[in-house]
Amino acid sequence: MHCRPLIIAAAIALTAAPLAARDRAEFSAIQPPSADTAPTLKVFSRETWVDVTVTDDRGNPVHGLTRDDFTILEDGQPMNANSFAEHRTDLAQPAPPKPVRETLPPNTFSNLDPAPSDGPINILLFDSSNTPAMTQYVVQRQMLDFVNSAPPGTRLAVIRLTYHLTIIQGITTDRELARAAIASDKITPGDFSLEDSGQDPGHVDPPETANREFRDGGADIRGEYTVTIMKQLARFLSGMPGRKNLIWFTGFSPEAAFHGAFKSEVDLLARSHVAVSAIDPRGPCGTALWCAEQAAMGDMADQTGGRFFASRDVATPVAQILNQGSNFYALTYTPTDKAVTSGQFRNITVKVNRPGLHLTYRPGYYATDPTRSLTNMKLPPQPTAMQAAMERGGLEPTQILFKVRLDPAASTTTALTAGSQPNAKKMKPPYRSITVSYSIDIDSIAFSRAGDGRYHADFEFGAMVYNADGDLVNTASMHVRPVLSAAAYQSMLKDGAKAYQNIDVPANGDYTLRIGVHDLASDHVGALEVPTSALAAAR
Repeated sequence: MHCRPLIIAAAIALTAAPLAARDRAEFSAIQPPSADTAPTLKVFSRETWVDVTVTDDRGNPVHGLTRDDFTILEDGQPMNANSFAEHRTDLAQPAPPKPVRETLPPNTFSNLDPAPSDGPINILLFDSSNTPAMTQYVVQRQMLDFVNSAPPGTRLAVIRLTYHLTIIQGITTDRELARAAIASDKITPGDFSLEDSGQDPGHVDPPETANREFRDGGADIRGEYTVTIMKQLARFLSGMPGRKNLIWFTGFSPEAAFHGAFKSEVDLLARSHVAVSAIDPRGPCGTALWCAEQAAMGDMADQTGGRFFASRDVATPVAQILNQGSNFYALTYTPTDKAVTSGQFRNITVKVNRPGLHLTYRPGYYATDPTRSLTNMKLPPQPTAMQAAMERGGLEPTQILFKVRLDPAASTTTALTAGSQPNAKKMKPPYRSITVSYSIDIDSIAFSRAGDGRYHADFEFGAMVYNADGDLVNTASMHVRPVLSAAAYQSMLKDGAKAYQNIDVPANGDYTLRIGVHDLASDHVGALEVPTSALAAAR
């Protein structure tokens, strides 16, 4: 990798080496070599979470219940709650001080958020491939109006589904950003829809095979693509802590097409703490097939603790989903039958000791090896903290705080910087090199002091380039092990660690830089996301 060394004032020693590329997220910690061992019995005792929405006869959330008010059963056996918490939005909170954002120079960005939010993440999934074009347009207009009335601090993301997922807007509490994403021509109804095979001018042409299959294929083809996409979405969301409310505007159920095969993907979503609420914006069903699809949608929602609605007025159910998805009780327990990996469904029953209340929660889970699907297919490893942090549109973790200055080169080139890890299909010349200058707060990095009084650390930093469709285009990364004198360490506590590297970006088109720092000792991460459109041109 062509990269200036990590500059640390008065540093004694430093070793650096580029990380090897692996899969979509190249920033995984170095793993020790595995030794041959005798066969062992695998026992899984993963903590099980249950989010419970409690409402009265009018559908209003019920607050003030305690741990002792709940009883949890798994296959009829009582479980002891490890943790209990109530999430609610009805209590009047003191007005927070107006966030004071640091004034940064041009092309300088920070992951310090003066107004962090810890509420659930709400993903608006606009299904362009499985919903009639005119219905899509109605959903788009209604959601533009709805966002204006969303409670302050609501965390929203906007994603489009065609033959793949496109993140239009990552997670944000900014209503204007959410509205701009919904209004974007990137989710203009039309392409791949059930009633329109016209091409969306704001969307990159798909591969010819996928394009033809979506134009001419039936429910099985659409179901196959949708199942794969939902699996990808589950893995993307699995790295984000807490509850995720997936609000899916769709007119199609893969489960109906695949006769139950979709349950594996639904289970993966549930494992990722995602409650799926499906809304069929066509309204109540009118044919046997249509009714079967809606029944499958309802089953899918039930399995993840979400809800299903058939309504042409989509704003009303979305408001209910956000309200109930933000007012709930979170419980966890460890199953007593720790070795069960037979794939059987384990029933969860939750009761409260007060009459007349209605409970909504996921009804259970499949007792499988967490590394395998219901069909015994081996699943990719769950994303590490750094892999999740470097996904485009995801949360911007602040365990490690840092600033970056991004300086685009004045001229373009047809040669890639040495050490780049490009996607050959997506990375096309000409390129523009961007110098990334880091200033890292080392107070959040786990330095250890050796017997000689020197301070040691082990961390990595790097950047990923994504195109408008969310495809990974290029990667640059650096692994460093600084060794500092006591004086140098104290100086860095005050001024931060300075580091530099270069990343190449295609000169034409809109791209997004995802930049992160990972402390391998503590597994803490920090990340931020910058669109190239936010950069001032080189002088």
